[in-house]
Amino acid sequence: MEGVADDRFTQVFTTKKGRQVRVDFLIVASDPPWRLAFSQEIPGTPFERVLAESVTEIVLEPAADGTLVTIAQRQKMRGYSRTGGLMLRRATNKRLDEALEGLERICAAG
Repeated sequence: MEGVADDRFTQVFTTKKGRQVRVDFLIVASDPPWRLAFSQEIPGTPFERVLAESVTEIVLEPAADGTLVTIAQRQKMRGYSRTGGLMLRRATNKRLDEALEGLERICAAG
Protein backbone atom coordinates (compact mmCIF):
# COMPACT_ATOMS: atom_id res chain seq x y z
CA MET A 1 0.00 0.00 0.00
CA GLU A 2 1.31 3.46 -0.81
CA GLY A 3 -0.04 6.92 -1.54
CA VAL A 4 -2.76 6.78 1.10
CA ALA A 5 -4.99 9.88 1.45
CA ASP A 6 -8.43 10.50 2.96
CA ASP A 7 -10.22 9.86 -0.34
CA ARG A 8 -7.84 7.59 -2.26
CA PHE A 9 -5.06 5.02 -2.05
CA THR A 10 -2.68 3.13 -4.30
CA GLN A 11 -1.73 -0.54 -4.24
CA VAL A 12 1.33 -1.94 -5.99
CA PHE A 13 1.09 -5.49 -7.30
CA THR A 14 3.80 -7.65 -8.85
CA THR A 15 3.00 -9.70 -11.95
CA LYS A 16 4.15 -13.30 -12.39
CA LYS A 17 6.99 -11.91 -14.54
CA GLY A 18 8.09 -9.61 -11.71
CA ARG A 19 6.83 -6.35 -13.19
CA GLN A 20 5.21 -3.90 -10.77
CA VAL A 21 1.73 -2.54 -11.54
CA ARG A 22 0.21 0.40 -9.68
CA VAL A 23 -3.53 0.36 -9.10
CA ASP A 24 -5.23 3.55 -7.90
CA PHE A 25 -8.50 3.50 -5.95
CA LEU A 26 -10.99 6.22 -5.03
CA ILE A 27 -13.07 5.89 -1.86
CA VAL A 28 -16.71 6.26 -2.90
CA ALA A 29 -18.47 5.56 0.44
CA SER A 30 -17.33 5.42 4.02
CA ASP A 31 -19.16 4.92 7.30
CA PRO A 32 -16.36 4.06 9.79
CA PRO A 33 -15.99 1.49 11.10
CA TRP A 34 -18.92 -0.33 9.47
CA ARG A 35 -18.66 0.26 5.73
CA LEU A 36 -16.06 1.14 3.11
CA ALA A 37 -16.54 1.15 -0.65
CA PHE A 38 -13.87 2.02 -3.19
CA SER A 39 -13.63 2.03 -6.97
CA GLN A 40 -10.63 1.35 -9.14
CA GLU A 41 -9.55 4.29 -11.30
CA ILE A 42 -9.57 2.71 -14.74
CA PRO A 43 -9.31 5.43 -17.45
CA GLY A 44 -5.77 5.80 -18.79
CA THR A 45 -4.56 2.51 -17.26
CA PRO A 46 -3.83 -0.92 -18.77
CA PHE A 47 -7.08 -2.12 -17.15
CA GLU A 48 -9.06 0.20 -19.45
CA ARG A 49 -9.00 -2.41 -22.24
CA VAL A 50 -10.67 -5.01 -20.01
CA LEU A 51 -12.72 -3.25 -17.33
CA ALA A 52 -15.43 -0.61 -17.50
CA GLU A 53 -15.92 -0.56 -13.71
CA SER A 54 -14.61 -2.25 -10.58
CA VAL A 55 -16.09 -1.44 -7.15
CA THR A 56 -15.29 -3.20 -3.88
CA GLU A 57 -17.38 -2.90 -0.71
CA ILE A 58 -16.51 -4.11 2.78
CA VAL A 59 -19.27 -4.23 5.40
CA LEU A 60 -18.95 -5.14 9.09
CA GLU A 61 -22.01 -6.19 11.10
CA PRO A 62 -22.19 -7.07 14.79
CA ALA A 63 -23.00 -10.73 15.35
CA ALA A 64 -23.69 -12.80 18.48
CA ASP A 65 -20.27 -14.45 18.39
CA GLY A 66 -18.21 -11.58 16.93
CA THR A 67 -18.41 -9.61 13.71
CA LEU A 68 -19.79 -10.64 10.34
CA VAL A 69 -17.50 -9.43 7.54
CA THR A 70 -18.83 -9.18 3.98
CA ILE A 71 -16.58 -8.33 1.04
CA ALA A 72 -18.30 -7.83 -2.32
CA GLN A 73 -16.85 -6.80 -5.65
CA ARG A 74 -18.78 -5.63 -8.70
CA GLN A 75 -16.93 -5.59 -12.00
CA LYS A 76 -18.18 -4.65 -15.44
CA MET A 77 -16.20 -5.93 -18.37
CA ARG A 78 -15.52 -3.90 -21.50
CA GLY A 79 -15.91 -5.05 -25.10
CA TYR A 80 -14.69 -8.51 -26.07
CA SER A 81 -13.50 -9.10 -22.50
CA ARG A 82 -17.13 -9.72 -21.52
CA THR A 83 -16.79 -13.22 -22.96
CA GLY A 84 -14.36 -14.05 -20.13
CA GLY A 85 -16.80 -13.04 -17.42
CA LEU A 86 -17.04 -16.54 -15.93
CA MET A 87 -13.26 -16.81 -15.55
CA LEU A 88 -13.09 -13.34 -13.98
CA ARG A 89 -15.94 -14.21 -11.60
CA ARG A 90 -14.16 -17.39 -10.47
CA ALA A 91 -10.85 -15.57 -9.94
CA THR A 92 -12.59 -12.75 -8.05
CA ASN A 93 -14.47 -15.20 -5.82
CA LYS A 94 -11.23 -17.03 -5.05
CA ARG A 95 -9.44 -13.78 -4.16
CA LEU A 96 -12.29 -12.60 -1.92
CA ASP A 97 -12.48 -16.00 -0.18
CA GLU A 98 -8.71 -15.83 0.45
CA ALA A 99 -9.11 -12.35 1.95
CA LEU A 100 -11.84 -13.55 4.31
CA GLU A 101 -9.78 -16.61 5.29
CA GLY A 102 -6.81 -14.34 6.03
CA LEU A 103 -8.98 -12.16 8.27
CA GLU A 104 -10.24 -15.24 10.07
CA ARG A 105 -6.65 -16.47 10.69
CA ILE A 106 -5.63 -13.05 12.03
CA CYS A 107 -8.63 -12.90 14.37
CA ALA A 108 -8.11 -16.48 15.59
CA ALA A 109 -4.44 -15.76 16.39
CA GLY A 110 -5.33 -12.59 18.35
